[in-house]
Amino acid sequence: MPEINKYDTQIKNAHKDIFDFFGFRLENIKITVAENRIEYEKLLARKTADWEIGHTNSDKKTILLLDPERWIKDAPTHKPEEFPFLIKHELTHVYTDHLADGKALPMWLVEGLAGVISEQHKNAKVKYFETNFCSKLDTLNNWKQQANFGAYPTASLFVRYIINKYGFTVVEQLIKLAPANYSYYRFNKIVANIFKKNIIEIEQEFLDALQ
Repeated sequence: MPEINKYDTQIKNAHKDIFDFFGFRLENIKITVAENRIEYEKLLARKTADWEIGHTNSDKKTILLLDPERWIKDAPTHKPEEFPFLIKHELTHVYTDHLADGKALPMWLVEGLAGVISEQHKNAKVKYFETNFCSKLDTLNNWKQQANFGAYPTASLFVRYIINKYGFTVVEQLIKLAPANYSYYRFNKIVANIFKKNIIEIEQEFLDALQ
């Protein structure tokens, strides 16, 4: 396992950026950097796809990252210089889960918010669209089906649009008021109560703004 110290500055900077965004600090988050794909999979106790380079267990406040020096061989779709973004992405998951108090959130919100705060995909163009796309990017199973078809940049751009138009305070409220057990119908009711419009209407606003 590589010395965590060689990434200490990048990790400290990521913690600072996350604190600046959320306005509070979570302590005792453990970050482990796996030396290679073999060690990464051993620590996760499962096989992984070659695009997987980070994993967060919010309950235990642990983050596992693949050493960026191995990305060229073990994760060829990623560039090592993206490592600082990855740290912030995974830290955002811990903070988001803290706000949600363990409640399940739709994947487009979880991954989209992580993409916004980490500044990943900020120059991306939307690659994945269907009418009512949030319903197709909500559960883990649905997300996995679209992960390689632009789900990440689409979710990130959509959540960035919501934050820019309505403010993060409103998104934070949405996270905190999410139903204990996720369903599209229940979550859409919360959206309607907060925004005074449903998810499909906000999606359409987003699509119109892209034109």
